[in-house]
Amino acid sequence: MKIIKFNRKYYKQVNDIYKNSFPKEERYISLNKMLMTKDTKLYCLVNQEEVYGIIYLIEYHQMIFILYLAINTKIRSKGYGSYILKWCLDTYKEKDIYLNIEEVNESKIDYEIRKKRQNFYLKNGFFDTDYMSIEDTQNFNILCNHKEINIENYKALDKFVAKVLNEPISNIIKKE
Repeated sequence: MKIIKFNRKYYKQVNDIYKNSFPKEERYISLNKMLMTKDTKLYCLVNQEEVYGIIYLIEYHQMIFILYLAINTKIRSKGYGSYILKWCLDTYKEKDIYLNIEEVNESKIDYEIRKKRQNFYLKNGFFDTDYMSIEDTQNFNILCNHKEINIENYKALDKFVAKVLNEPISNIIKKE
């Protein structure tokens, strides 16, 4: 089992994982555009020519934003997501690594799923920051591989991510 940069021979498997893991409204960028976009990297977790998972990163100065992390739906909950995250944290240990998850709030109908997702990232080396990303349709908790963050740096990263995705810039607020 190894993590490699995307290879076109895995296109169908990667695209299937992407489409099966994220609802249409969360697929901000097509796989083809991912492959052509500067300052981004798509990696695959491969075992004997089978793609187990993917991670899509956006790099900006000394920061990394994990936009997508997904495991083949047939083999989830077997440690592959943790494997990819550990690889990412080790590979980019000199950088601040961020990701956003849907707001974990007991009032949400899918609270248990959101809480489980949050716990997954917390057990794998991420910290919930004191900040949220407010977007048109929903709010996101901002997670980082460090307990303390420089919010101005994150705002610059968010602005860059928005440019890459051709999306509006988020409103970043401190949690109450």
